[in-house]
Amino acid sequence: MDRPTVAHIKDAYLPKSETFIYTLLRAHARYRPIVINRYPSQNLDIFPIEPYYTPTRWGGRWASLAERWSLRTLGRSPFVEHVVRKEEAALLHVHFGQVGALFVPVARRTGLPLLVSYYGKDVSVFLPQPRWQPRFRQLWRQGAAHLVLGPHMAEALIAHGCPRTRVHILPLPLRVDRIPFHGRSAEPDEPIRLITVGRLIPKKGTDILLRALALLPRTIPYHLWIVGDGPQREGLHYLARSLDLEDRVTFLGWLSHAQVIERMLQAHIFVLPSRTDPETGETEGTPTVLLEAMATGLPVIATRHADIPFIVPEGTAGLLVPEGDVTALAQALDALLNRPDRWRDMGRAGREHVRQQHDVPRVMEQLEAIYDRVRGWET
Repeated sequence: MDRPTVAHIKDAYLPKSETFIYTLLRAHARYRPIVINRYPSQNLDIFPIEPYYTPTRWGGRWASLAERWSLRTLGRSPFVEHVVRKEEAALLHVHFGQVGALFVPVARRTGLPLLVSYYGKDVSVFLPQPRWQPRFRQLWRQGAAHLVLGPHMAEALIAHGCPRTRVHILPLPLRVDRIPFHGRSAEPDEPIRLITVGRLIPKKGTDILLRALALLPRTIPYHLWIVGDGPQREGLHYLARSLDLEDRVTFLGWLSHAQVIERMLQAHIFVLPSRTDPETGETEGTPTVLLEAMATGLPVIATRHADIPFIVPEGTAGLLVPEGDVTALAQALDALLNRPDRWRDMGRAGREHVRQQHDVPRVMEQLEAIYDRVRGWET
């Protein structure tokens, strides 16, 4: 029996920061995925997928019109409708809320059920904007299912008018079996290796981490690896120098996914002090790097921010502190740095939590069950 086709719709396929979407696309069991995106595809060597459709790839009148299409007009263009009819798609799965809001016309014209996945910025930045609210109201009426990463995000959608009965929590998928695990312990005559991973932008809180480390006694032997790049790079280098942390911190820049996992396996503690961006209001969803860190057996220190408390069992797999609180973060660091006897048990608890809640087969079973339910759904 042929598998029903689900059309996954993205603005761009696929930024390196969105590996979780690729994991989902490759893990379908009972459904056949196709990808439709507006912009010329990127990173296909890293994220190969077929079939995928973009106006510039298919030539003819689609290519000639592509340069005049924005994401807004693509949602009203005949291109997407042409593809979903050609591929006999059974449903539309749009990634990111603002993109879903623009594809309501396609769902109406095709009569296909529309599902939308939300990931963070779409809820914290786009949803509250007055100019977007009429579009989201249309999406609440048209969308058959709205998939969020945790209860915090669910309540944000509901507070803006999304019907509670159509909101579903779907954890980020992770291939746990592909991530090596080992319990952590202190190494004689070696510094304790801390690691943080993420773009160097305000919401990652890397500056908060540096300021917290500066409060620790100099007698604690630690070294921090900062993995990632971004607009705050120079400022963070300067901050590390001004706090006299140059000999305690190494900026590793961008690393491949395999290199990130390798560094995690060499580290003792993972730290991610996420916070709300003070200028834009942008928040996290559920950072994949936290899941990966726990899967390797790293005890973690993070913040009570967005849906992070939903994915980090506080006290058993990691420590959580209020976001933006330098003193509280320093206290958590001091507590965990001085208790290597807790690391191994915390690592096991984190791995087991990720396996039970985020392992790909479990998440995909939940997702495809939602697909089954909405295929007979009508507005």
